[in-house]
Amino acid sequence: MNCPSCGKEMERGILYTELGRGLFFLPPGESVGFWDTKRSVEQRGGIVFDGPHHTQGSDRATVHGYVCRACKKILLEY
Repeated sequence: MNCPSCGKEMERGILYTELGRGLFFLPPGESVGFWDTKRSVEQRGGIVFDGPHHTQGSDRATVHGYVCRACKKILLEY
């Protein structure tokens, strides 16, 4: 699938929110742990879009989607 904004190939993976700590993208088979930092996520081939904030109150959510690494656009499957 090509990105509708820049035309580059999009990568399929999973988008995570983890206990209000932000929005993360990782390739299939990976997950975000409670103690993961931006650096540890990016070292495993992931992208941190927002976070971590270390706030409480929201549960973990995961959704499949596509991400363009060039322009950081997200397309979600729902």
